[in-house]
Amino acid sequence: MTGVIRLTDRDTEIVQCLVQKVRLLSQRQLAHHWWEGDLANMRRRMNQLVDYGLVARVAVQARSTPELNQPLASWQQGDSVPDFGQVAFRCQDRWRQRAIRPCTTWIATEKAAQLYGGVRRGELKQPTQATHDLGVAAVWLRLRSVANEWAQAWRSEDLLAHTRQGEKLPDAFIVGPDEQVMWVIEFGGGYNAERVAAFHQDCAQRGLPYQLW
Repeated sequence: MTGVIRLTDRDTEIVQCLVQKVRLLSQRQLAHHWWEGDLANMRRRMNQLVDYGLVARVAVQARSTPELNQPLASWQQGDSVPDFGQVAFRCQDRWRQRAIRPCTTWIATEKAAQLYGGVRRGELKQPTQATHDLGVAAVWLRLRSVANEWAQAWRSEDLLAHTRQGEKLPDAFIVGPDEQVMWVIEFGGGYNAERVAAFHQDCAQRGLPYQLW
């Protein structure tokens, strides 16, 4: 590890994102959202954060994430029930031309979690879920771009797992100032109609509004 480096606001936001919001970020996600597409400078700085012990590189096999502009389904009390078959078709259709390929991702270290009060990582426990985790990250990045107050109010499933024992755990929650859940966020991946229906029914039974991306 090299000596002490001066962390920029960008460095801090990225590391906090990785310990508090999402499990991993791909190189292209980092470059697009924080370096205006400049992969070379992104890699240079992220490698410096590796040397400092705040992040780690992890090679995974994953599909590229489709563009996520808006939820596939959004529901709250009083709304009509979504068409589960239609939602499932859109979930599955977006992956048809996306092959599984090698992908370099970045995760937070235990040192980063200790410094910023997030989830202890150091390794990717379920690399087979990398496509899903990158999709969750893409949802957070979309909210950061269009509704930053939601991105800041985002609580990841890892942070709130201890509060949902015996209950299904969505990918994230949007919470209010009192930490009460305002919205449930789920990345639908390639969900079939039965899984979409089960997610809806779980949220409806608990009276939780949701967005399924």
